[in-house]
Amino acid sequence: MRSYRIPSEISTELRINKLLYLFDLLFIIGLIMFRMVALPFIHSSLVWYFTLFLVLFGLFMIARPSTNPKKRMFHAIIYAFIRKKDSYSSIDYEKGE
Repeated sequence: MRSYRIPSEISTELRINKLLYLFDLLFIIGLIMFRMVALPFIHSSLVWYFTLFLVLFGLFMIARPSTNPKKRMFHAIIYAFIRKKDSYSSIDYEKGE
């Protein structure tokens, strides 16, 4: 009879080091690949500006906002675009906040 260990939590992100998660690494690799594909279409005098823009964009997108540390910044941007703009949702604060 085989006994299998069932993990108690399967939704935890895979951490590569203290600051970098697997998704962050894959996102950075994706940005590097995008830069390599888009580089022939960028004027030679703008290559460094384009690279700097992609680095800053990548750092901004994988940063975690202080208001919701479990989500990344691109989640906040997606939620801002897809939310219903004509509906009202109240924010209830408890005492001490």
